[in-house]
Amino acid sequence: MISKKDEQSRKNIQMIDIDTLVPKNHLVRHIEKVIDFEFIREYVEDMYSMDKGRPSIDPVVLFKIVFIQFLFGIKSMRQTIKEIDVNVAYRWFLGYGFTEPIPNYSTFSQNYRRRFVGTDVFEKIFKHILSSLIENGLIKEDTYFIDSTHIKAYANKRKVDNEYIDVDYNIYTKNLHEEINRLREKENKKPIDFNQKKKVAISRIDPESGMFHKGEKEKQLAYSVQTAVDENGWVMGCKTTSANVNDNNAGMEFVDELTDEFKETKHVVMDAGYTSPLLQDILLSKGIMPVLPYHRPKGKKLTKESGEVDFTYTKHYFKYINQEDLYICPYLKQLTYRGIDSQGYKVYRSRTKDCRDCPYKHKCTNQNTKTISRHLLEYTKKHSMEFRLTDEGKELYKKRKYTIERLFAQCKMSHCLGFTLLRGQEKNHNRNLIIYSAANIKKLALLVWKYELKIRKISSFKSTILTKIRRFLLNLLKNQKNNLVFIN
Repeated sequence: MISKKDEQSRKNIQMIDIDTLVPKNHLVRHIEKVIDFEFIREYVEDMYSMDKGRPSIDPVVLFKIVFIQFLFGIKSMRQTIKEIDVNVAYRWFLGYGFTEPIPNYSTFSQNYRRRFVGTDVFEKIFKHILSSLIENGLIKEDTYFIDSTHIKAYANKRKVDNEYIDVDYNIYTKNLHEEINRLREKENKKPIDFNQKKKVAISRIDPESGMFHKGEKEKQLAYSVQTAVDENGWVMGCKTTSANVNDNNAGMEFVDELTDEFKETKHVVMDAGYTSPLLQDILLSKGIMPVLPYHRPKGKKLTKESGEVDFTYTKHYFKYINQEDLYICPYLKQLTYRGIDSQGYKVYRSRTKDCRDCPYKHKCTNQNTKTISRHLLEYTKKHSMEFRLTDEGKELYKKRKYTIERLFAQCKMSHCLGFTLLRGQEKNHNRNLIIYSAANIKKLALLVWKYELKIRKISSFKSTILTKIRRFLLNLLKNQKNNLVFIN
């Protein structure tokens, strides 16, 4: 029988508290159990006046609003305030009643502009949560995984100007440049001028973003965030840069700072974007082994005419003689040192007459001579590749898809990591710190909740078993008592 709902209940007056309306398994309840946000107050205390001006909105509430935005993947602060206004669980999380007015959407941005900009309060919040995880033994500090992902900037990619700017080299690259020029001076060659300008696209909307174009991905203005996670997927640190900065260059300072902070690090797992010998040298000098992807040496090709496998002689087939600083080719001819280039690669070249009469020339090169390059820090490639081919190296590299790649996927889908509505590198870095803090908090809350469920199941199972044992013993005693009465 069809029925119709009476709308009179809309006007009913009920006595009920806000705590009753929040579901027992809601995420905000789990988060409230595992973390007390009052620690934020001591980090911002110096930014407020204690006896002047109007009473401010609780700073803990301000940051909780931001956490709500990224915990539940709400795109903007304006929409976040609208959601909080009608969502009982969000009001309960903030400590607001049914009728209390929620702060305006511009409140946090104004507080950021007047108080938080240029401070390290966001870094302190992230570090506080991270230190809590470390103290509870949830983070494995011996191995972590590093990668970068791009964040689409809030700027029109057509509104750009091409400008020539000075290249900003880090301290490690500058040291390499000094070593290169020192070697060239010994060889009586002209030093290389590294103080050159490069042509880049500068956005008129967000000048601190950079043009990003990689593979089949869309060309766009973006930021890049270098991220490190441990073996269990906990975020250990991040660094935000312009998207047009190479991963090797951005990763050097990030990896160096991270390894200085976590002294127990033994392995750092990275993808193909971090294969710079400079970066590997930083890690190896600290006793840390870089784990990089394996590239099979090229040298086999299938000829179309005969269908037989033919070998081409690449660098892998040439032997380096360290004492004489030269290479020996498979035909036992020498490739002597000819100079060093601007990237730190020493160039070795054969003689024309040696290659002209060589019966293996068709397998070696199409040029008149064979050229091989060797980096000043070539030893790093040997050490990292030897470890990569071990069973431990193979197992560690497989874990990338369960750790860093999974984190990027979850944060882009659930925490708004894939795009930004903020402009400027500092703002976006602070935003990324809050996003990763929210990801760590959510992971911790769900982990504790699942653990509690298991404990409940085990305890209920134990209580059931104990009840059955009691009943069995009581029945056994009753039977024994009856038997005794019968004998008497």
